[in-house]
Amino acid sequence: MEFKLLKVSGYEEAILSLRMSKGKYYSWEKAQEIQQLVYLVTNHMGALCTPVEYKAKLEMLDRYGDYETDVAEFERLLQLTMNNAMGEQKHHTLMKYIDVSFITEGLHRGAQDDLDAHAIAFNNRITRFSTRLAEIPEVKLSEWYQDKLIPFYDVMLDRDPSIEFSSDKYPQMPLEVFVGDDRFVITPFGYVLEKYAQVPAKNGLAKDVQRGLMPLGMESNGLWKTDLFNLRYVYKMRSKLTKANPELKDGMEQLADQIEKHLPVFGPYFRKELTDSKKWEHMNKVHTITSEEFQLFKKWQKHGGA
Repeated sequence: MEFKLLKVSGYEEAILSLRMSKGKYYSWEKAQEIQQLVYLVTNHMGALCTPVEYKAKLEMLDRYGDYETDVAEFERLLQLTMNNAMGEQKHHTLMKYIDVSFITEGLHRGAQDDLDAHAIAFNNRITRFSTRLAEIPEVKLSEWYQDKLIPFYDVMLDRDPSIEFSSDKYPQMPLEVFVGDDRFVITPFGYVLEKYAQVPAKNGLAKDVQRGLMPLGMESNGLWKTDLFNLRYVYKMRSKLTKANPELKDGMEQLADQIEKHLPVFGPYFRKELTDSKKWEHMNKVHTITSEEFQLFKKWQKHGGA
């Protein structure tokens, strides 16, 4: 199971939104300069590009530039935006201009449902591997479940001959079951009425029928897109420090690692919040206090923490 960061975009909009909200340092010409700067110093996935990539873009634009100077200016502008978005001001809207797209591969469908619980944070930008349209020939459990579960069909096909099957504890499963005159045939997903039982299912109706038996532990793929502010919220609710599904927690930490590595300026603070003590701390370790406790803290702070 893997979470893969696909793309980060919207830096120029985030930078310009800060300038616009301040009512200064904005002009259409400056907006175009910032747009070109972001193009020059970032690559296809929104990370900082290499000097070689930067030079190739300069040549294509037929202009002069210095890689280190332009990267420094981009990071300066982004730092100003980050300070207002995540620092003391907490103008969260600035982060909503930065979009993050990622792909999940092999995540079990139950964990996908847990991510779907935050559909409003993704603004309905969720696409999952279809159990209706895809041709699925077998139950393939996600990585987390593979050493914990055995689909019943695997037991029948690959059962250990040393295991003694009995009618109560290890019942042998027939290849077909009759209910009245209806014949149900065994499939990797359970027993299915004969006319819908071809594996993999080819017609739409057979797919609709068979998907009703597919287990939540089955691996699946998905494409997700949200903004940086809402992704931080989803991470806070599903990080390794929460009680979320274990496979989902692992995936969210994978994604957070990639964001920290590839997202300029904002990345190192993705998991963190600025506390009233002016320290950055993991968002799941920040605790609220009463107003009385806060006043005591301010007195302590006023006297130099003594």
